[in-house]
Formats: sequence, structure tokens, C-alpha cells
Amino acid sequence: MSDKKPIDDPRVIERMFDSIAHRYDLLNRLLSFGSDIRWRKKLYKILNLQPGHKLLDLATGSGDILKEFLRLNQITGIGCDRSGQMLTFARKKLSRQQMPSMLVRGDAFRLPFKDNSFDAVTIGFGIRNMRPRVEALKEIFRTVAPGGRLAILEFFPRQTGLRGNLYRWYSIRVIPRVGKIISGSDFAYRYLPDSIRGFPEIEQFEDEMREAGFTVEAVHQLTFGVVSIVVGRKLLPTNLR
Repeated sequence: MSDKKPIDDPRVIERMFDSIAHRYDLLNRLLSFGSDIRWRKKLYKILNLQPGHKLLDLATGSGDILKEFLRLNQITGIGCDRSGQMLTFARKKLSRQQMPSMLVRGDAFRLPFKDNSFDAVTIGFGIRNMRPRVEALKEIFRTVAPGGRLAILEFFPRQTGLRGNLYRWYSIRVIPRVGKIISGSDFAYRYLPDSIRGFPEIEQFEDEMREAGFTVEAVHQLTFGVVSIVVGRKLLPTNLR
């Protein structure tokens, strides 16, 4: 694990994502060898939202997760992110596909939505940028309707042996260099691997979900456990079960 202190200033992270927005999709495809497409499809299948459901994609970035749900189902989709530049690219992408949606610039700690607004909330590779995490999870919990779910797609790289060594070599040596060449940002693609290595064990993260109020429903490990989807549910009040 990196001994660097995580960056706690959300304004620094916001500016970082603004600076790489123009190459974000390309780098996701290249650095994941196209696996990010399969990960989003798996997220869609797990949630299995029905027409008329309302989805919030938090830390929506360039809108890829939101696009996947809008493309395959008749739901109401809202994307929310701190980065204005990321939202600009998301807006262009969804407009080209003629996908009706709402994109909102907002903070995970002060979401501009009413209580119990969403049947599901998704976060793809964004929760590790939210600190303190439990406070963000509590705010998300507020916006989820009773019976609704939070699905988090995130890196949990704790492999051992040869597989773990290869992943660490790739994240330390390859990702920063390729990221800098393509995006022009040395800082961003050093920060991202550091933020992954600084993320807690999956069991600890499950405890944080429970502390925020969610019942952990399932954990789906993908790509040899490098990536997982953690699904939490906001239970119905006892008198409505």
C-alpha cells in the first residue's frame, strides 16, 4: 500500500478530473483493455431496473454508466458530478445518442435531491474520491427510496502472489506513464493508482456501508477480483415489510 496521504481537498480532485476529461473515455478503454465495458454491463444486469424506475448515477463522469442504463431500459436517469468538464462531455455523449436525461453538478455530501428519491444509485470508480466516505454514504442513503439499492463498482486490489505482483507493477509503472502521455497530466494518473492502493479491504468497506444504514446484499467479484460490485439495500421500514 502506498504511504502517501490521500488527497482530502475535493477542489483538487475536481480540477484534476476537469483536466483529463477530454481523454478520460479513451484511457478507460486502453488501461482496462476494454474490460470497463463488460463491468458496466454486469452492473446493469445486477440491478435489473424496470421501466419507470428512477436512477441516480453519482460521480457520473463522462456518463458511461448512465448511458448503459438509458440505452437498455426506459428509466428516468440523472447523472451528478462535481466536475463541470466531465459533465460537458457526458452531455455531448448523451445528446448524440438522443438519450433524455438530467445532468446536475453537485457534491456527494450535499446532494440536491429530496429524501427517498431514487430506486437505485450507482457509483462507478468514484467512492474512493469521497472522504469521509461514511458521511457520503449516509447522504446517499437519504436519497434512496425504501427498498432501493446502492451499487458501487470499484477497485479492490488485494491479490497476492504472481497476480498481485503483476497488478501492482501495472498500476505503479504502466498506468501513470500511459496516462501522462495520452492525457498530458502526470498528477492525475499517479493519484488514481495511489487512491486505489489506499482504498480499504472489501470487508472494511462493507462495514462502512452498514454504518451508513445499508444492508449489504451481495458482492460480485469481476476480472479475478481486481474489480467488485458491492450492492447495498435500504430496507423497508419494519411496519411495511
